[in-house]
Amino acid sequence: MSTLRQAPRSQVMSDLPGSRSVEPLTRRELVSMSELVLVDKHEAQGWRVRQDERLDHLFEARCDWVRTYGRAGQLAVDSAELSLTYDELDGRANQVARYLRLHGAGAGDRIGLLFDRPADSYIAMLAVLKIGAAYVPLDISFPTDRMAYIVEDARVRTVLTTSDVAGRIDQPELLTGRGTELVSLDLAERLIDEQNSRRLIDAERGILDDQLAYIIYTSGANGRLRGVAVDHPSICNFVKVAAEVYGIQPRDRVYQGLTIAFDLSVEEIWVPWACGATLVPRPSGASLLGRDLHAFLSERRVTAMSTVPTLLATIEDELPDLRFLLVAGEPCPQELIARWHRAGRRLLSVYGPAEATVTATWTELHPDKPATLGIPLPTYSTVILDVEDPHHALPHGEIGEIGIAGIGLSCGYLNRDDLTDAAFIPDFLGLPANPSGRIYRTGDLGRVNVDGEIEYHGRVDQQGAMRGYRSELTELELLLRVPGLAEAVPGISDLAEAPSPPSTAVDPTGAEKLLAEALAEVLGIEHVPTDANFFDDLGADSMVMARFCARARKRADLPTVAMQDIYKHPTITNLATALAPAPAAPATNPVAGLLAEALAEVLGVEHVPTDANFFDDLGADSMVMARFCARARKRADLPTVAMQDIYKHPTITNLATALAPESAPVALAPAPAEPSAPEVIEALPEVVAPVGGFQYFLCGLLQLLVFLGYSFLTAVGADRGIDWVSAGVGLAEIYQRSVLIGAATFLGLSLLPILAKWVLIGRWKPQEIRVWSLAYVRFWTVKLLIKTSPLALFAGSPIYLLYLRALGAKVGRGVAIFSKNLPVCTDLLTIGDGTVIRKDSFFSGYRAHSGVIQTGAVTLGKNVFVGEQTVIDIGTSMGDGSQLGHSSSLHTGQAVPAGERWHGSRAQRTEVDYRRVGTAAGNSLRKVGYTVLQLLSVLLVGLPLAIGGAVVLFIQVPQLGTLLDPGPMAFTTWTFYRDAAAASVVLFVGLLIVGILLLVVAPRLLNLAITPDKDYRLYGFHYWAHKTITALTNLKFFPYLFGDSSAIVNYLRVMGYDLSRVEQTGSNFGQRVKHESPFLSSVGTGTVIADGLSILNADFSNTSFRVSRASIGAQNFLGNNIAYPAQGRTGDNCLLATKVMVPIDGEIREGVGLLGSPSFEIPRSVQRDIGLDLESADEIRSRLTAKNWHNTVTMGLYLLVRWFYVFAIVTVGAVAAELYHVVGAPVVALANLLVLLTGVAFFVLVERGVRRLQALRPDGCSIYDRSFWRHERFWKVPATAYLQIFNGTPFKSMIWRMLGVRIGRRVFDDGCAFVEKTFVSIGDHCTLNAGSIVQCHSQEDGAFKSDVTKIGAGVTLGVGSFVHYGVTIGDGAEIAADSFLMKGEEVPPRTLWGANPARELRGEMPVLPESTPN
Repeated sequence: MSTLRQAPRSQVMSDLPGSRSVEPLTRRELVSMSELVLVDKHEAQGWRVRQDERLDHLFEARCDWVRTYGRAGQLAVDSAELSLTYDELDGRANQVARYLRLHGAGAGDRIGLLFDRPADSYIAMLAVLKIGAAYVPLDISFPTDRMAYIVEDARVRTVLTTSDVAGRIDQPELLTGRGTELVSLDLAERLIDEQNSRRLIDAERGILDDQLAYIIYTSGANGRLRGVAVDHPSICNFVKVAAEVYGIQPRDRVYQGLTIAFDLSVEEIWVPWACGATLVPRPSGASLLGRDLHAFLSERRVTAMSTVPTLLATIEDELPDLRFLLVAGEPCPQELIARWHRAGRRLLSVYGPAEATVTATWTELHPDKPATLGIPLPTYSTVILDVEDPHHALPHGEIGEIGIAGIGLSCGYLNRDDLTDAAFIPDFLGLPANPSGRIYRTGDLGRVNVDGEIEYHGRVDQQGAMRGYRSELTELELLLRVPGLAEAVPGISDLAEAPSPPSTAVDPTGAEKLLAEALAEVLGIEHVPTDANFFDDLGADSMVMARFCARARKRADLPTVAMQDIYKHPTITNLATALAPAPAAPATNPVAGLLAEALAEVLGVEHVPTDANFFDDLGADSMVMARFCARARKRADLPTVAMQDIYKHPTITNLATALAPESAPVALAPAPAEPSAPEVIEALPEVVAPVGGFQYFLCGLLQLLVFLGYSFLTAVGADRGIDWVSAGVGLAEIYQRSVLIGAATFLGLSLLPILAKWVLIGRWKPQEIRVWSLAYVRFWTVKLLIKTSPLALFAGSPIYLLYLRALGAKVGRGVAIFSKNLPVCTDLLTIGDGTVIRKDSFFSGYRAHSGVIQTGAVTLGKNVFVGEQTVIDIGTSMGDGSQLGHSSSLHTGQAVPAGERWHGSRAQRTEVDYRRVGTAAGNSLRKVGYTVLQLLSVLLVGLPLAIGGAVVLFIQVPQLGTLLDPGPMAFTTWTFYRDAAAASVVLFVGLLIVGILLLVVAPRLLNLAITPDKDYRLYGFHYWAHKTITALTNLKFFPYLFGDSSAIVNYLRVMGYDLSRVEQTGSNFGQRVKHESPFLSSVGTGTVIADGLSILNADFSNTSFRVSRASIGAQNFLGNNIAYPAQGRTGDNCLLATKVMVPIDGEIREGVGLLGSPSFEIPRSVQRDIGLDLESADEIRSRLTAKNWHNTVTMGLYLLVRWFYVFAIVTVGAVAAELYHVVGAPVVALANLLVLLTGVAFFVLVERGVRRLQALRPDGCSIYDRSFWRHERFWKVPATAYLQIFNGTPFKSMIWRMLGVRIGRRVFDDGCAFVEKTFVSIGDHCTLNAGSIVQCHSQEDGAFKSDVTKIGAGVTLGVGSFVHYGVTIGDGAEIAADSFLMKGEEVPPRTLWGANPARELRGEMPVLPESTPN
């Protein structure tokens, strides 16, 4: 019997890691274990395999998953010969397994597999595993004596095959001579069909302990075969770990091109199956490489591929569908990495011999990084062994023999205990999680470099290595079934160690002769006619010509020849002519050559034509071009390139011309004398030294005390007031007292921030306040009170203006302010008569920058117009009659001259008129009447109903009244919580029903009074009706509930939207959609809209308003945070990028994309950006149905989470009421604090729970992929509104950490939003301003992409700035206000970036002059 010298796996797995005795390192210098052992420090090292888990169990579990969650009819195998769904493959394997049992095979047997058709191999492989046997792979290309040796050595009981393959075996008696049976499954097909296709039960499986999964044979140093035995725990653990690391998705179509006798095929087959992907096997009997392989991969829409560099090198053309590429078996040369690396493609290299179960280490390849062996996979560990004494480990940095340990080690060599003992040495280090107690010596030399990755330094025995096949490439030819591969490409060592020789400039005639000689040598003939066609006349095929290309590349006297050249120019004459060097063109612009060189490096190609369009011709996308911009910025010999330049000048020639010094952009016009702009200094301000830990702690403590004091003050007032109201007799007296208490409360809360501002601050002046200082606490307190005042709710009302004047702002007559973003430093705000400021605008009078709060003046003249979603930074001014368009910003130092119109971010001059409504004669009586009615509605209706209603409720409901009476504590009984739950259900469901009825009925009735395109006066009935419609229909609860699902279109239709004929995607609208009037909002068929759309279908002057229809065309895609005006000049089939300023002038744009502010045209989409869509309409319908079910569950979770929070509030309130007669008013203050803390803890737990269940990771996928649905659930179910309470406090960073953000020390966050928390890392002492957003994803049409964003230490994000995914911001950099930093950008340290899209501002971004420090 065969022997394997290994402790039983079941025994080993029951031992605790590290429990073995550890031999001391004698006569050696003691070194820490971390300097000897390399593991992946970022991933958990616990084994992924469960007790008794088997490879066939993994497949069956994935079948069940696909059936429940996957696409209907998901294929496990898709080939022209046989395609099988997961269930069909599982069922067929069950039938073959039962047939094998009838044939006498069972647990513990070794079954050989000898097939030509890959699908037959898969079925047989699964069947063998299901009966507890081990499979031994063979290949028809093996010599018979080799197969006979394997069969005999492995004690193979049965060889499964087909009759046609059996007929091709020379001397089949060599296989069957020792009793091995040769079984042709096709001849037993009738009997197999009769077997039951259900799963085998345990009794049928005949499971034994310590069973092998497979035995694979490799060649040793002397060429002798040896069998590597792999058991189920090792291979199951590997498959699970690889599935985690590689990122293969269920939507992937994975090429399977290797014979199953090659151990890399285990990775090709089982890892995709573990992920639910589809295998696309090579055609039976085919030898694919080069052009043939490229054609097959393209035709079969392959998206993922594992291969060896030798074979990959034969493919000359790009594979745009390929998003995952793994190379293994050989070092991968940098030339090949550069050729195949591209944005959106995951390019990995793995290393590991068969003895370590397929793969042990991995790395991500990049053209700018030398290829290494990487780091160990999770659950694996590596050590560097002394070549002279392998029982001694070398520290990192020293070269030695690579040793591998972990659960992935195989059982050893079959029947070769001597080889096993030599290669698998005892674990003298006592490594944890190493169940075999051994270390495998690979025979490869390596060292751990300073980056913690293993470098390859050749073989100990100076012999080529190929994943355990330590032999020449002829062995690889046999295993890849590609004859002549050794000559088709250069030896991989040549590629990896020496660069290809440069092409030699030769004349066509000389080149013809040399090329003909080389081809004749390859063909084995004396002479090749130069006009003979390679294929038709000479009879060559792609394999022969690939060998010719390889030979030409090796010769310095020949030009480099690619297979693409062979097909384009199929004669020696044509080829020589095409490859002759072109005459040198006169240098017209040296920058063009340098730019082309840089772009070629990014694209991984040798040459970029200077007239090729970046997107249409070169196939680049915005991420690729962002990398190009980053590379250009790093080179001193190149001009700074911004994404806006890329889109405006989409060829190298045009870009170089535009960036030439003589074409430098004209500087902004100097600020006019009137109104004067503050003096500016064009330099980056110094970073303020960070505060110490004590000051940081003290600030947080004082802020907490302020909150507690405010809560106590309001609690005492509420206590006294409710007691007094409760003493009233009869409804009339209760109402009267409610009016008085309500008025007193309203007046007190309104006057408190005014009083606090004048007491704590006095008059604001331009100054710098150090963050976390005592002066900052005063600033924060005033800001908090100003923004929480009830008067802050009256935006768009004359009351709002009175509030600002009381705070010290200089506000003229007839001003209309619709923005709810209240200014804080009001004494520095000047607004002239008749000025209009639209909603969602920032003009705060302060900004946070590099550790300080900077305050400065904002001066707006008379009759100024400020559009929606604008940012007006400090130190800015606008002259009389000037305009600032929507989605625009003024940066510090900018001044708009009187009468001029500006737009964009940073703003610039324009001729566009943004005033759309004329002014009418003023009427002070109208304003006074409107103000009085507003106050009366609050004081006589709203507040009395709330106060008196609560009192009456306690009087009329005895159960509530008893809570306030002395007596035993009811909250100690379970009935208390039952009643609280019931009350919360009634309250929650009741509010839902009332809310829906109110939304459906009231706006429709009020809309009857509004006529489109008619001017109405402000502060009248029509204005009140319009404001009420806007307020009711923009309640956030329902869009958040229905958004990102199919239900949102029905909700919006009920609200009044005109959505034409809906093409349902399941994600037609995001969660944040708002408007002025839903009844005048139209969206065309097939349009998809991301989060943050604001439809501006109302226009305002300081005296009048008008509502108009806003229509968004068909087949559009709108990105995030877009304000779309009623006058928008976009039609059908447009892409509107994130934060774009929608144009309201010029011709209607159709079939284009728009980016930036002001906007400019870009390609509607790049194919690689939308290539993640599904192709089949049936498949889309199926996935949409599945998405709807998933979203329904998500909406249910959304409601459940909110109800539970209401239940928590009701419970806390009831407990407080119980304790009220004992503690009094303080219990109310404590209840307020407890509600806040409970909400924080609850929603943190909800978000962490959702994230743990969803396993979110950076990815690119279709919106019909389950991973995208998980992101939608992650966005919807948790709540984040509570975070705004903690703006500007140390507690905000604490909560971010609990939510998964990797955030540094003492980060100042004044109101930033992180969408994907776990994808963001923030350095120490960063400054994040109000309204800034870090979003680590984007959606474009049917594609969803996400990636990590890294923000360095000391970075400042300006007010309203937007940072996209895949971004890196260097230490100390600043992103200016309202800027859009596009995906993939790399911002160097200590640089200023601004505008939309953002670019580096060299000397363009002025800062405030030196201010008074505080």
